Amino acid sequence: MVRTSTRKSMICQLESAIEDTQMQVAVLGLLGLDEGDSSDSSTDSSDDSDKDFEINQIYDLQTTLAALLSSRYLAHRNPVAKPPFIHEYLMHDLDEKRFKQEFRMSRSAFLKLCDQVSNDPVYHNNSQNPQRHVCEQMMVALKRLGCFGNAASVGMMARFFRLAEGTVELYTDRCIMAILRLQNQLLNWPNEEKRKSLKDQYCDLGFDGCIGLIDGTLVVLHECPQKDGYDYYSRKGFYAIATLIACDQEKNITYVYTGWPGCSHDQRMTSNSGLTKTPNNFFSDGEYILADSAFAPTPNIVPAFRRQRGIQLTDDQHKFNH
Repeated sequence: MVRTSTRKSMICQLESAIEDTQMQVAVLGLLGLDEGDSSDSSTDSSDDSDKDFEINQIYDLQTTLAALLSSRYLAHRNPVAKPPFIHEYLMHDLDEKRFKQEFRMSRSAFLKLCDQVSNDPVYHNNSQNPQRHVCEQMMVALKRLGCFGNAASVGMMARFFRLAEGTVELYTDRCIMAILRLQNQLLNWPNEEKRKSLKDQYCDLGFDGCIGLIDGTLVVLHECPQKDGYDYYSRKGFYAIATLIACDQEKNITYVYTGWPGCSHDQRMTSNSGLTKTPNNFFSDGEYILADSAFAPTPNIVPAFRRQRGIQLTDDQHKFNH
């Protein structure tokens, strides 16, 4: 339900009152013209008095309306007391383990990410007030994205970092935009030369021709989507977007296929992905990626052996899986 602020309600009431009073003045004027010379002096005096009262009332209402429109708030705002800045402590005094708990990545990875996005235009403007350092903005964004439920609320983040609520959202939006613009730079399927290097690495492990791994994951949604919401309810018991991710031996993500509702099976997404529909764009002859037993075997996807009901895996199959 749409909520109307007290200020907005008062503005609407004043505008309505001004309109009604103006209508009354107009009616009084018309009545005076219709009576013409037949009106006696006492009646004329009374009409003039009523008209002057209405005009003064309009002036008072317009003055009050102008005062309301000139200020965003009805009363003086009391500033919220803020704690000392915490960024220096988090960056320099927090140990590595606790830093990773706060921001879901190591300090070195965090600094590398900040360096990669530091030249993004979203962090540079012509304002007289310079922005906070990229690291400080990234801390806010990663802390918020790494929390779930009430802990991710804007108000709690604002008090934790000594910021206004709107600033928390602004920093988060900036960082997301900057990170997304790194996609073409960082998320690339390996070219033929890189795939040869990957095959050499996996060959030493007994997987000749392997160039990577693939698996499905779920991106948790804060609430049920309005359209086809039940389709997004996953087997894990929450609403999510299903995603396929492929990576190399060094855990570098090389392929992402996302956008499917959380109820979607990994194999269903794989069957509709470019890896299956246009394999020539990704694989050369004899190349493949490894997957778990939820995937169906194809010339380019080799899943682990699945144990059939009542039938144990052979020693070779068990060794292959592990």
